[in-house]
Amino acid sequence: MYERIEMTGLIGVDWGTSNLRVMRLGADGAVLDRRIDPRGVGRLASGAFLGVLEEVAGDWLDLAPVLIAGMAGSRQGWIETPYAFCPADVATLAARLARPDAARDIYIVPGVALTPQGLGDVMRGEETQALGLFGPDETGLMIAPGTHSKWVRVENGAIAGFRTYLTGELFAAVRHATLIGRDMGAPGGDDAAFDDGVRLALSDPAVTAHLFTVRVRQLAGSLRPEGAADFLSGLLIGAELAAETTHRDKPVQVVSEAGLGQRYARALALAGFKDIRSTSGEVAVAHGLHRIWKAIP
Repeated sequence: MYERIEMTGLIGVDWGTSNLRVMRLGADGAVLDRRIDPRGVGRLASGAFLGVLEEVAGDWLDLAPVLIAGMAGSRQGWIETPYAFCPADVATLAARLARPDAARDIYIVPGVALTPQGLGDVMRGEETQALGLFGPDETGLMIAPGTHSKWVRVENGAIAGFRTYLTGELFAAVRHATLIGRDMGAPGGDDAAFDDGVRLALSDPAVTAHLFTVRVRQLAGSLRPEGAADFLSGLLIGAELAAETTHRDKPVQVVSEAGLGQRYARALALAGFKDIRSTSGEVAVAHGLHRIWKAIP
């Protein structure tokens, strides 16, 4: 019996601020193999990108063209790629690929900006994930939780709009640099406290006032210190959802690793969203890269 060898159709790269993921993709966009490296864009000096890619991808570079999504196309990255503007579909992005090295078959996906007038909002990487999750005729929301949480609205296969929330960054700042966060542990152990935070944020938009209730509730004995981080997390995630409840009738794809993604799914259910799905970031970006590559004119 001979071993079946799946042919590589594309080398997909997700180059974020913190990490680098190089994927060998099959002809259908499925991930056949991956290599992960901690040298994200935030750790690289100008001129180091090609060398790092050659080191991590190695012999894969001889198998297929390379398509890169993420922060490699930012001002701090390999080469700054101009933003595409909403509405943006796979054809829009495929027509605006940048080539950082004319001698190599390497291309970078542009980021997307909300509007040409002052940009409005920007993203690099999430656009590829969103277009990987929703097909040409599909409509829905993608949420990419994290330091800067993205809500991306897709209509008929095109990114129609999006919004960025500094939820993760604000959570870290409050937890580590304020009186409220003093002696606060890690989140993840008190679902009831998390739910209370979500419900409070959904019922009243005064989030900065509610932040102080983290301390008040502890002084009153109604919030245990070990549940304080969960209550804070619920408040901040709930504030996101409170601003997006007009979209509760749309399918929602949460793109995240298990822990944080499960928290968002729980909060979405509390907020009345009905069609909630979860997908890994790897699957989303791989499908998006594949679709963009197939749309090259």
